[in-house]
Formats: sequence, C-alpha cells, structure tokens
Amino acid sequence: MDETYIGVFADESDRASAVEAIFNAEALGDARRKAQPETHPDFDGRHCVECGERIPKERLALGRVRCVECQTTLEHQRKLMRA
Repeated sequence: MDETYIGVFADESDRASAVEAIFNAEALGDARRKAQPETHPDFDGRHCVECGERIPKERLALGRVRCVECQTTLEHQRKLMRA
C-alpha cells in the first residue's frame, strides 16, 4: 500500500478504510463495465453473433449481442478456462 495515499501517520483503521475504498471503487468500475452494451463487428442489431438466431427484444434492450444459449455456453467456457 502506498504510504502517500493513506498518509504517513495513518492508524490501522485509516489503512483499513483506504483499502475498503479502493476495493469499492474497483468493484463499482467492474459493475459499470459489465452493464454497458456489448459490441461486436458482426452484430446486425437483431441476430446472435454466434448462431444467427434472432435475439428477443428484451435481451436486445439490455444491449446483448448473443442469445441466451450462446451466452451461457460462452460463460461456461470462460469459467473452465479460469479453473
């Protein structure tokens, strides 16, 4: 932890608060990035970029470019790659 950020005379409580603030800021940034509409060069605005099936309007309103099935497959693949 950088002493200039939390202060040279900070006590344990101040350091814990600084760590918590950093954690919260990072979590908020991650949540904002995940909530943004997806983009893909092959997306035509109506069909899944993976299988070509039409995406329901509710899912399109969320800014998604894959159908539920393809998104689920993608998430499972990503999860396996992390393990």
